[in-house]
Amino acid sequence: MIWRKVNFIISTEKKHVDIDILHKMLKNSHWAKDRSRKEIEASVTNSLCFSLLRDKEQIGFARVITDTMAYAIILDMLIGEDFRGQGLGKWLIQCICDYPEIKSLRQVLWTSNADNFYRKKGFEEMSNLKFMARNWKMQVS
Repeated sequence: MIWRKVNFIISTEKKHVDIDILHKMLKNSHWAKDRSRKEIEASVTNSLCFSLLRDKEQIGFARVITDTMAYAIILDMLIGEDFRGQGLGKWLIQCICDYPEIKSLRQVLWTSNADNFYRKKGFEEMSNLKFMARNWKMQVS
């Protein structure tokens, strides 16, 4: 599926994922800075990917893992620093949330610093649930 807006597109076609650029972008994130290129390739292969492109250049990304029945987990959403503040993140999350295969599912994500952004798109903290993890090596600053 492809969405268009002026000079930008969002695509779910894996051919539009530029692994080299994505690897550089994730290296600059606080949650995936230690992820190897091989791990990123595997995550792309095994996820529903949303690539944000400007004139064929990857400038943003998010991926979703889902059982297509109950849950869709949104991961690794990022917009390149030079493109922030233009509403592209809002557009990307809207395209993800409205994607036909996951639109009616429980959409889940976690964030350490973008909760206000996601609240504006209808996400809410679930105070009665606890985030639990095993084999968690990520250090969030």
